[in-house]
Amino acid sequence: MSQVFNGSVLLPGESGPGLSVSFELGSDFVRLLAGEDELGTWAQRECDVAPAGKGSFSMELGDESLTFTPASPSAFAEAMTVPLQPDPGSRESDDADKPKYDYDAAIDEVIARVMPLREANGHDEFLSKPMLIGIVGTAAVLMVGLVGMSLIV
Repeated sequence: MSQVFNGSVLLPGESGPGLSVSFELGSDFVRLLAGEDELGTWAQRECDVAPAGKGSFSMELGDESLTFTPASPSAFAEAMTVPLQPDPGSRESDDADKPKYDYDAAIDEVIARVMPLREANGHDEFLSKPMLIGIVGTAAVLMVGLVGMSLIV
């Protein structure tokens, strides 16, 4: 059974959002797909992955080099058994003060999983019509009762 990770890739020297791809990790292969087009398939032993920071990973696929930014960096790192961040010893001197945990990637992942509040009936209304009628009816009965009690006393 294989795992699929959606994300984007950039070739060395490229910048911008990159090409949207799916990275498929099989039991003994890795495959890169752009929509319905297969960009390549490699034996898993030909795949070398290292963290590049900010939720991205540098990859060596056979003789190809690229940077892969998955939609879920933590799930990808776990599946590939690599850390989310580069080794602290390999950082440049100006990167030494940055935190080891990639907060930006974690926040992006949480935001991607947030679902809007919806009523169980599937409508955009927070309260369904029967619930609203029940609440207003109960409030009206209570008000009548309170007014009646205040007149008796």
